[in-house]
Amino acid sequence: MTQAIEPSIVNKKGNINKCPNCGASLGAFLSVCESCGHEITDIEANRTITALVEKFDAIEREVDEKQFVGRRREQAILERRSRVIRDYPIPNSREDLQQLLYFIQPKLVESVKPDPNVEDWRAKFTEVLNRAKNAYKNDSHALAEFAHIEKSLDISLSENLTIKAKRNPVFVTLLAGVVVLMMIGLGFSQMERFKLQQCEEKYTQGAQDEQSRLEKIYAVTDLDFKSKKFTEALASSATLRWEFEATTCKTEENQKIKTLWEDKRNQIAALINKGADTAAAEKEAEIKRLAAEKDAEANRIIAEKQAETAKVTGLARIEAEKQWAKAAEAKRVVNEAKW
Repeated sequence: MTQAIEPSIVNKKGNINKCPNCGASLGAFLSVCESCGHEITDIEANRTITALVEKFDAIEREVDEKQFVGRRREQAILERRSRVIRDYPIPNSREDLQQLLYFIQPKLVESVKPDPNVEDWRAKFTEVLNRAKNAYKNDSHALAEFAHIEKSLDISLSENLTIKAKRNPVFVTLLAGVVVLMMIGLGFSQMERFKLQQCEEKYTQGAQDEQSRLEKIYAVTDLDFKSKKFTEALASSATLRWEFEATTCKTEENQKIKTLWEDKRNQIAALINKGADTAAAEKEAEIKRLAAEKDAEANRIIAEKQAETAKVTGLARIEAEKQWAKAAEAKRVVNEAKW
């Protein structure tokens, strides 16, 4: 009987490796025996909060014995408390975990005079909370309570600013000034965006109208060019100029479009001039051809007339020669008759 009780007493006071109720082996950080459901309570852990407070008191006595004062005293206490908080062991018992959470939670709430070791408490609170959630993983009521504790530490931006205002009025005054400047800047920014939007809409409409006007002139110019009315086409092309001007926006884009139309107008004018030169050259060649044909026809007629004249003259000479021959023959006969 004594042998059966003795292990239970040792396990309760020391490092618990077996369940004091059923003797089953216990895993690390368990608060309930997985075999029988018995809650494991560490005797030392029951005094966690008391021991923690006693350590803080001892730290202050130690610092006071060294006769630290003012800022040096506060810094020494802060550093020693920080090491104690972060290194202090976490209990296994569910009840002790819950009590430790309630003990730490008020130290994390934002206030006008926050705890100097708030960040150390925050780190320890996270460790204890995670351990408690694991210990109460099957207890929905406890988990809901833990969630409520976590939520109580979340404050709104307005509440945080109110606390900081009480804690540091100068900071809040500066912050308010920054907010006012931001609001003014935002107002100016929105006004500028509105003006820019109006300017861009006005430019888009004006650019579309100008584009339509120039396309109509181009259509007339192209028709005159195809009809070989080069003078009219050249006159129309001279008006292919981008006349719309941007005011406060789209100036660079507008300049690019103006340059494009200038280049287009020059190209069209060069094409019209080339067409006019080609047409003039063709016309001159036609005139020369007609003149040559006319000269050739005149020369042909003259040649025909000369040939006809030569023919008539030849026939007359032949006839004259015949008459001369007859006269000569007659004269010869007369002469012979005389003899």
